[in-house]
Amino acid sequence: MKFDVNVTPGQWYLNRQSGEIFQVVSTDEDDRSLDIQYADGSVAETSFDEWAAMELDPCEQPEDWVGSFDDLESDDVGIPENPADAHSAELPMERALLGIEEQRAPPPSDVEE
Repeated sequence: MKFDVNVTPGQWYLNRQSGEIFQVVSTDEDDRSLDIQYADGSVAETSFDEWAAMELDPCEQPEDWVGSFDDLESDDVGIPENPADAHSAELPMERALLGIEEQRAPPPSDVEE
């Protein structure tokens, strides 16, 4: 199988026809297809034949690429939406911070003044 531009998973490409920038995520030899992810995070599948017809140039990853994490909500990463809940010891980050604070706390003095 011949490609004008080699398929390299993880590589970013510029489609000169559409101006779109995308990354090859994976290839499937059995289905003769590629999974690609555009700079805006959207994902698509294209066939090897469509790939061969594209006018592509390898390029660098866009600086503003957000990938598959662009649509995460604050609660997806453990950040509460309600600021009042931000100091709850039930949150993983808060538990870790409380543990650090406890380690930093000076030891109680055994000497009474």
